Amino acid sequence: MEEQRKREPKPICTISGTVIHGRGIGKWIGAPTANLKLENRCNLPESGVYIAQILWNAKRYYGITHIGKRPTVDNQTDISIETHILNFDGDLYGQKIDVQLYQRLRGIQKFDDFSRLSEQIKQDCLFAQSFWEIQQDAISFTMDAKTHDVIIDNQSIYLSVKEFDVLYLLYSHPKAAFTKAQIYESVWHEPGNYRCHAVENTVFQIRKRLEPYAKGHDFIKTIVGYGYRYHEF
Repeated sequence: MEEQRKREPKPICTISGTVIHGRGIGKWIGAPTANLKLENRCNLPESGVYIAQILWNAKRYYGITHIGKRPTVDNQTDISIETHILNFDGDLYGQKIDVQLYQRLRGIQKFDDFSRLSEQIKQDCLFAQSFWEIQQDAISFTMDAKTHDVIIDNQSIYLSVKEFDVLYLLYSHPKAAFTKAQIYESVWHEPGNYRCHAVENTVFQIRKRLEPYAKGHDFIKTIVGYGYRYHEF
């Protein structure tokens, strides 16, 4: 998606390297990354997540770049350089790319689970879209209680019974936020004490199933320290 922007801020630095295979965790949580083997590590900035511009094959792309350890994934001390390119589904393995780093969004964080990590990555991507003035594509979203289908832009997506029931609870009450205990009691029909993990896992699976069709939208908003609500667009 080569496109001229209204403003051209100056990058903090540019790093170059070859895209290599990683563990595939980014793809698994809906945010595939290009893992870089750098030509020179001497000019790396401080650890963190940055807004990035990616130059490859005479084109420019936009995304976010992680530089540092991966405490949510493992306990290794190696520095990882991973770039998620917005709205890109090409194959870059073995290709050399240049990554220009602009604004540092945050430091490296350890998340309790991959669902929280996925939510944060989506927020980082929204900041990058705003920085580059990228408009999200319009999208239609409906749920059919009779067929237990989620319909995104006329594409029917099947969810398991629990996944559908959790999403439909939020979808049918768009102005309300639910605690994890309330969601568990409504869907599992059991007391919700100490059952938050089941809800978190189900929300994670819902996001994973919808990701290929959602055009960057996240239909479940996490209310930190509370629970979830439906995210209207």
